[in-house]
Amino acid sequence: MAVFVVVCATAAAQEGPPYRAGNGVSVPVVVQKTEPEYTEEAHLARVDGSVRISLVVDSEGNPTDLRVTRPIGFGLDEAALKSVGSWKFKPGVKDGVAVPVLTSIEVNFRLPEPKDALHMQSFVCKLSEGAARPRVLLSEHPSPPGPDETVSVTISMDVDEQGVPGNLHLVKLTEAGRENDVLAALREWRFQPGTAAACTLSFAFGKMPVAPGAHQIGSGGSSPRPITRVEPEFSMEASRARYEGTVVLSVAVDDSGKVGDIKVLRPLGLGLDEKAMEAVRTWKFQPAMKGGQAMAVQATIEVNFRIQDKPGKPAWHMKSISFNPPAGAARPHVNSLKFPGSDADAAGSVVTVSFDIDELGKPVNLHANKSSDAKWEGEVLGAVKGWKFDPGMKDGMPVAVPCTVTVAMGR
Repeated sequence: MAVFVVVCATAAAQEGPPYRAGNGVSVPVVVQKTEPEYTEEAHLARVDGSVRISLVVDSEGNPTDLRVTRPIGFGLDEAALKSVGSWKFKPGVKDGVAVPVLTSIEVNFRLPEPKDALHMQSFVCKLSEGAARPRVLLSEHPSPPGPDETVSVTISMDVDEQGVPGNLHLVKLTEAGRENDVLAALREWRFQPGTAAACTLSFAFGKMPVAPGAHQIGSGGSSPRPITRVEPEFSMEASRARYEGTVVLSVAVDDSGKVGDIKVLRPLGLGLDEKAMEAVRTWKFQPAMKGGQAMAVQATIEVNFRIQDKPGKPAWHMKSISFNPPAGAARPHVNSLKFPGSDADAAGSVVTVSFDIDELGKPVNLHANKSSDAKWEGEVLGAVKGWKFDPGMKDGMPVAVPCTVTVAMGR
């Protein structure tokens, strides 16, 4: 089954065409669509997930300038593009006149029997020019967590010419103690032999939350649309870390447009998940409609956190951070940190660093896992050495906690 929701985000309205919805510009509404096909590869790997597509709906209601902004691979990105490219919309309107509107759509692919599915959030591979992406031939899933639990994973790996994964590295894992299980499962994956590629997968496994009585948005029904909303605040930790990204929430919206149960589908951490939920709980929606009747639905909402840089002066940002504390231990908290100095030559640089946060809150045993530039790898390592944390705690005593962080210059 494939369903969709229009993405809700914190982006500011844009001046001039193509317009963004808001400030007197209405949202384009789907009036005719075809459902995308679930690919054989996705069935084989037992994955589901949501492809996000950016597009401009022109003044005649035609989708143009389509591009995938959040890929999940397995052929589902191409299936989503093909489907949405054939849709027909009621165009957005400004001052009573139809205008082109820039918008985003999520095409959600859900298996009819979701048990043991991997809820894929992204699958991206770096390929040489002209090379085809790795295609999954065999997959193994980690053992499922508890009945009401969800585990989120980001893992990087190299796929060799024979289609065998190697150099597996857990960038993010939300449940301590699952490392060996996750790595063992991914080592059993096999891909169609071809060109070597460096790949990163982000996925969740376990329960996909759906509120009692709520429907998934599907064929023939409209999506709920926010009519009043409060923008989320940055947490103190995230502000100190210049940490930005997107929190994805599963939200129950009842038939009066009120927000009910909220679950985090894709966390960011550093207090931003809580800030996102806190803001969305205050939102008021125009309810989803089907057959002329308002209905309760389960919607997917993206809340974007972006640090504002000075115009023309890109700066360093933290793109991801993950802690792997011992069982029963609380994670460390960001106290103070500095990034390398701004330099035009650093634009586009990305560096991933692993280290341990010792009992004094100091980074030790630093290692650069990946970097786009050797010069800036050294600069980032030097900066991270000076970072300070409130250490992880267990039973009232500080403990060492492994940490992995990715920083980037500019967007």
